Amino acid sequence: AREEGAVQCGPVRSRGCAVRAAAATSSSLTVAYRAGGAAMDELSEYELQRLEHIRRNHEMLVRLGLVDPTPAAPQQKAPRKPRTKLPPVPPESLRRSSRVRDLKPEYTKETIDQFGDDLDRQAARRSPAKKRPRPEEEDADEAALRREIDASTVAFLTEAREAMSRYLTSADGAAPATADAWREEAVRRWGSLVGGGAGAPARDWEAFVTTRLSKPPPPSPEPLLQEWYAADMWQLLCCCVLMSRVSSWETKHRCISAFFAAYPTPSAFQAEVVQRGQVDALRGLVNSLGLFDDRLKSLLAITTAFLLPAEGEDAFAVDLKKREQGGHKIHGVGEFGWHSWLIFCRDMGATLKASDEALKSFCRWRAKRHKLATAEGAAAGEAAEAAADDGAGAAG
Repeated sequence: AREEGAVQCGPVRSRGCAVRAAAATSSSLTVAYRAGGAAMDELSEYELQRLEHIRRNHEMLVRLGLVDPTPAAPQQKAPRKPRTKLPPVPPESLRRSSRVRDLKPEYTKETIDQFGDDLDRQAARRSPAKKRPRPEEEDADEAALRREIDASTVAFLTEAREAMSRYLTSADGAAPATADAWREEAVRRWGSLVGGGAGAPARDWEAFVTTRLSKPPPPSPEPLLQEWYAADMWQLLCCCVLMSRVSSWETKHRCISAFFAAYPTPSAFQAEVVQRGQVDALRGLVNSLGLFDDRLKSLLAITTAFLLPAEGEDAFAVDLKKREQGGHKIHGVGEFGWHSWLIFCRDMGATLKASDEALKSFCRWRAKRHKLATAEGAAAGEAAEAAADDGAGAAG
């Protein structure tokens, strides 16, 4: 049985279905922002980065034509009422101090006692002061807010991945039927320089596109950084190269977000960094991660393998075996990147034996979910068979 939330890349029968599934991401985006909007100023860097990831993923869907980019109309402010000018104050009334004006006090002992009684009655009517919440209560509130944001995040990722799996190059929303249509699909997803651009050698565009389409697993309850980029293989591999050997969570998120804001597609990276030589601009974005020269070489290798494969090698794959030995090793993509690709782009986490601790945790969650889905599918099958047998017996 297919697990809820799992994305199956492939053709769809209805273009309207694709548009509806894609448009649903807008509502999830709104929910995600509303989840933190009421207390935006109080959110931690962790929650703010999640909302930023959602915004950037939404922009990707807009770029691909999967979501309506028209923003909601801003609310009109009520017209300001004109001020009413007050009459000027007479000069003799500006000095209100009776002492300055040499007047006798207008209060007596009885007046003072009455004033004190009035204050006591007012204090008695007031609601008791709110107690400051205990530390455990504050922790519970923060945990509830995080669960709310995580839930909206999972909903957005599920719908966004479903939208990313749709084809839009054919009139009925099904898979492209011609080589030109497959190439158009590749350009729409990864930019105009895909396959070498105009004048490039002939390619098997169907194999080119289908082997680069991701099949991500369902989002986990607390998504890892790789899960935000699981719908795009190039982004996932670049993310792994950039986050590797960096301990600061904030630095990883800030630099990786800036990288994909500047280079949303491999064509954008190829055009700016390789063709125009804008290496200093890239350095300014990710230099805080350290090891810039090594990361640059890895990013170049990933982009070349993904965007400009050698002639006759249009199908894309990743492993740790050297190309001279018939493998698909990419410079800078080690076991961590390879395992991340298998888990988040090929949905192999239920059976993979990962070595990274975060990946191990995800794989355990994925295996439990897969086992549960398998058991539920088997139970549903048995129930259907029993119902069919009962129907056959009644008919006999």
